[in-house]
Amino acid sequence: MKRLLAAGLLFLFVIAAYIYGYSYIDNACSQANKYLEKCVNIYESDQNAAKEAEKLEKYWSKKEKGLSFFANHADIDEIELAISSLKTYSGTTNNEIFYEYSGTVKTLLHQLMEDTTPNIHSIF
Repeated sequence: MKRLLAAGLLFLFVIAAYIYGYSYIDNACSQANKYLEKCVNIYESDQNAAKEAEKLEKYWSKKEKGLSFFANHADIDEIELAISSLKTYSGTTNNEIFYEYSGTVKTLLHQLMEDTTPNIHSIF
């Protein structure tokens, strides 16, 4: 009976940690997407989007430590590198490269959220 109780408590702990991790990742990626969309909108209106890209980079740096508990470090580092590149090109007039990196950041954020979404493949 003691083992069953311990297993049940461990199971509840794992489920609670998974739900917390999923909500943390979902919140972080959603907020990063909002910063990204605002950066792209500012860039499209022919303004310097470097300040907004800086906000995105600071936000991601703040959330990076918490995300490393729940996601693969390589994925987080890849997003950070893409955000840094986006920041570099947000103050220039090179539209193609800016839009390429903004698309890359958006895709990587979506991929991170998809990788943590519960489905049959991730459970088994």
